[in-house]
Amino acid sequence: MKKGGAATRWGLHTSTAGGLGEMLVRAERMGETAAQIFVKSNRRWEMPPLQVGEAQEFQTKKGEQDLWVCSHAGYLINVAGSDETRQKSIRALAEEVSRAEELGLAAVVVHCGSRGEKESNEARRRAVEGFQEALERSGTQRVKLALENSAGQGSSLARDVAEWGELVQSIPERQRAACLDTAHAFAAGFDLRTEEGRSRLRAEVLREIGQENLVVIHANDSKTECGSRVDRHEHLGAGKIGADGLRSFLRDPSWAGIPRIGELPPGEREDRENLAFLRASCPTT
Repeated sequence: MKKGGAATRWGLHTSTAGGLGEMLVRAERMGETAAQIFVKSNRRWEMPPLQVGEAQEFQTKKGEQDLWVCSHAGYLINVAGSDETRQKSIRALAEEVSRAEELGLAAVVVHCGSRGEKESNEARRRAVEGFQEALERSGTQRVKLALENSAGQGSSLARDVAEWGELVQSIPERQRAACLDTAHAFAAGFDLRTEEGRSRLRAEVLREIGQENLVVIHANDSKTECGSRVDRHEHLGAGKIGADGLRSFLRDPSWAGIPRIGELPPGEREDRENLAFLRASCPTT
């Protein structure tokens, strides 16, 4: 069922090099109807200020293009980490959510974090409280916080759908959201090449996450084998999942109306090929 009857949108993680205005130019040139961005360097804690009028201009042009945009939180953020990292993460995530509000973004996608040497229950508790504190400090209740499933690497949280769902359900309802990454699901053991694997993932996501909470799909192929628990993205149709498995998953009516974003190695030709794949893989019902 389509969300609100809306057509399914598609696009790529799009560079903001040269400024937010240049990002919109890139998205329009490529024909994207959805996009994901970083609102700051993904490898730094600091949030630089916007130029005067930059946020309003971005919102206006985004609206004129009818472009759906989310952001991806920085990779340093780990609200389940050590005390120092956790406090930096809470502050940084609050700033990212606030910036998303300024820019009129639909959601902030964030990794659930890593437990390190902590017990799983303690790590989940710290993550839950950290996400809640970051949202409170952000000063907004409009922007969704979309927790992303992991590939199950190392001591990462959200390594299975039940744990991912527990974290998602802990977010206050108004801002509760989830992001499903196909490469992560495949690496975590869901064989998207088979109907059995796709059906199992669908059933677990609908039960533990809820269709109403799934706001974006990261549509990525995988360089690594099913169950590898190694997160490596590949161009759509060129990886271990393959074209048939990805198309079958993305065309599932359960995901109709949910924007899908490719997070793939950049390149003009490859970008166009990946976008064509996404466009052709939108559900028809």
